[in-house]
Amino acid sequence: MTDAPASPVPDKAPPRFIRALKAMRDRRMAAMFLLALSAGLPYGAVVGTLNAWLTTEGVTPSTIGVLSIVTIGYAFKFLWSPAFQTARHPFPFLGPRRTWLMTLQLPIAGLLFLLAFSRPGENIGFVAVIALLAALFSATHDIVLDAWRIEVARSDEDKDLMAALYQFGYRIAGFITGFLALLLAGYFGWVVVYLMIAAMMLLSIAGTFVAPEPEIQTGEGNRRLTFQARIPERERNIATLLVSAGWAAAFLMIAGFVIASFTQVPPPKGGAFVTEQGPWIVGLTVLLPAAGALFLLLRHGREPADIIEGPSSEPALARTMRAVFRSIFDPLMDLIGRLGWGALLVLLLALTYRFTDSVWGSFAYPFYLDDRFGALHHTMADVAVASKFFGVLMTVTGAALGAVVISFLGRMPVLVLGAVLAAATNLLFADLSRGGLGIDAFLELTQLADPFRAFAGWATAISPEGQGAEAGDRMARLMIAIAGENLAGGFASVAVVAYLTSVVNPRFAAVQYALLASLTMLIGTLGRPWLGALIESEGYYAVFIITFWLGGVAVALSVLEWIRQARAAPPFSEAAA
Repeated sequence: MTDAPASPVPDKAPPRFIRALKAMRDRRMAAMFLLALSAGLPYGAVVGTLNAWLTTEGVTPSTIGVLSIVTIGYAFKFLWSPAFQTARHPFPFLGPRRTWLMTLQLPIAGLLFLLAFSRPGENIGFVAVIALLAALFSATHDIVLDAWRIEVARSDEDKDLMAALYQFGYRIAGFITGFLALLLAGYFGWVVVYLMIAAMMLLSIAGTFVAPEPEIQTGEGNRRLTFQARIPERERNIATLLVSAGWAAAFLMIAGFVIASFTQVPPPKGGAFVTEQGPWIVGLTVLLPAAGALFLLLRHGREPADIIEGPSSEPALARTMRAVFRSIFDPLMDLIGRLGWGALLVLLLALTYRFTDSVWGSFAYPFYLDDRFGALHHTMADVAVASKFFGVLMTVTGAALGAVVISFLGRMPVLVLGAVLAAATNLLFADLSRGGLGIDAFLELTQLADPFRAFAGWATAISPEGQGAEAGDRMARLMIAIAGENLAGGFASVAVVAYLTSVVNPRFAAVQYALLASLTMLIGTLGRPWLGALIESEGYYAVFIITFWLGGVAVALSVLEWIRQARAAPPFSEAAA
């Protein structure tokens, strides 16, 4: 009897990190880093650095608050993302995805170049138009880039590595438009800074040439679950048109207020806009779609069905209507169908949890740099080191701390704790605006005064405006306040991402998470004109006390959601595990 031949032993796959290192040699990875730069540069230049320039030009907080509304496109880019779901371009000379990337990158670079010579102190309306266009182009660029990143990945290692490179490139862009921009502005002025950002935007376009075009999927198409399969086309179109009209009306309200703010004398009051039109805007953009989703659920049932997406001869309008329905109604109908009244709590939490961060973000630079309304009047070198170097480190530390604590305490306790910390750190800035007596006592009690003064000496040493012991003390106070706020912000960001992920249905993950994540920016963005006017009338101290108390809304909602989840079935992601 002869022995049977031994079956060949399959080759053992190399470790995951070895496969990731090998993938780094792929040109897709170099392209990912460069394209992430092209995504992060306009965001930092328009959302952050521009406010520092406006402050040094003497632009008031109320005007900065109005101007910041033009960046609302970042919050609602999911609305026009269906137009880029499939790879199409009228003139795809580099392939559809890469041609769209370049079609958006070139005007962004041109707008940043125009911004360098815009003289914002004299031409604020012109600056608003540039910022609006740059934000819309940049938000659309993000949509196309996300599609390219997903389509071009060949494995899980590719997806993870490209996601990491995207974050790394985005952070480098933030470092350029934050730390480096503020430092150079103190020496060479803002025109040189924005010319530098525009030049770097042009250089990052090299990523489009390096990037390979994704392979176009052909065949029957992809099977997807959607509620529209059970709803008659006429009824579906009516619901989609009603919600689209509501969104259009809300945007017209916002646009009318922004235009009137820059053209009318006297301009309309930000507080009146928030209290009179704000509820209508939230109602049209959030409550109307939710009510429509509830009506359709009650009429047609709570279970979605399969639909095949693929090459279609349908008119473009019909495809767009179906895509918009999937973007808005599918995630809401699933959420309401699964959670019932708890869906209202989820939506309210999404709207309010990051309010104290998002509403305050546009006024950070004015508070640090200005000398009015109780602001601190630091140099740009001070702010570069404290906020854009030390502060970034603290944000990363806070996120890491949140990830560790959530593994021990669980998601809901961390959500509540994050809301408490985010609200409480407003008191640090309130103390800072009154001279920082509380922070000084903390520094002396913990023996941290000398180490922070030593670190602060770096900023005062590189500042073109001089240095001194008193400057070191002021910097130490600023760094403590920023450390507290950024630690809390990083911690809270982990908490809210974990929470939103837990309530998302994996069957609708992309659109549902995009919708909920966008709502976290809505209230904060709409509240900025009111906050800017309040700063001018009451000063920064009063504003920080008010935002502290407003942060209590998120705390209360987080506690209610914790109670609801404790009494209900496990969250969807846990039940399905």
